[in-house]
Amino acid sequence: MVTFVFSQWAEKRFKKLHVVQQSRIVSKLKQLKTHPDIISVLKPLHNFAPATHRLRVGDYRVILQLSHESFSTIKLIILDVGHRRDVYE
Repeated sequence: MVTFVFSQWAEKRFKKLHVVQQSRIVSKLKQLKTHPDIISVLKPLHNFAPATHRLRVGDYRVILQLSHESFSTIKLIILDVGHRRDVYE
């Protein structure tokens, strides 16, 4: 089972996005919840602590931190959401 948790910063930035972008990101996250191997879909990030992975949704990126709670549950904390030109700063 996969759970996504928004950080306060990410939630604030997510709410500022256009409704179309919000719905695209939410639908992508829902698709990932049912994916059998979610880690293979996410791209790992190097030298970008505390973030460990990123998800590409068009020109927008979702920056994630992987947190295992148990063998059957994966918790992903969403640290940031935004356009690719802004999110890596």
